[in-house]
Amino acid sequence: MTHSNDRALNRLSIMASLGLVLMVGATTTYIAWPRVASAIGIKPAPPAPVPPAYIAGQGIDVPAAWYSSSPRTLILFARDSCGACQKAQPFLKTLVAGLRDKASVVMAHPAGTDVDHVAYAKGLGLADANIHVVTSNLRVKATPTLVLVNQRGEILAAWEGAGKEEKQAEIVSTILALTK
Repeated sequence: MTHSNDRALNRLSIMASLGLVLMVGATTTYIAWPRVASAIGIKPAPPAPVPPAYIAGQGIDVPAAWYSSSPRTLILFARDSCGACQKAQPFLKTLVAGLRDKASVVMAHPAGTDVDHVAYAKGLGLADANIHVVTSNLRVKATPTLVLVNQRGEILAAWEGAGKEEKQAEIVSTILALTK
């Protein structure tokens, strides 16, 4: 090997080592950054909010028979196999009972599952006529989802999830205000 080849090989070796050090340093920083940031008091940026599936003022994409016979209808999208739905069941049962004279309540559940959604709906106090099977792909992203609509199917308010007491209080107060 010539002297110039040795120098070139030496430079390549140094550059490769430097590249390796930079890659290891970058990887370590990437992995350790959340801990380092937390230790020095830097808070990570919150994740971008996911827009709700149903927004007030829009129309709802369910059959008109579900809501057209009442001035206000609360549509509950829920599944018996959903842990959040099970957790929210006592609240939902109380909500259904409290709305008897103010609004109708219907429940939509997915078709083609072996779980007994009808028993869940009846446990909330809903009659057979108010329990519907969803065969189309609706915009529901999470269950339970509650959507309050008027007689024309226009969304008045919507909530995804109902497990936390603060959210339950917000749901009740909004529904009561909109069903006067």
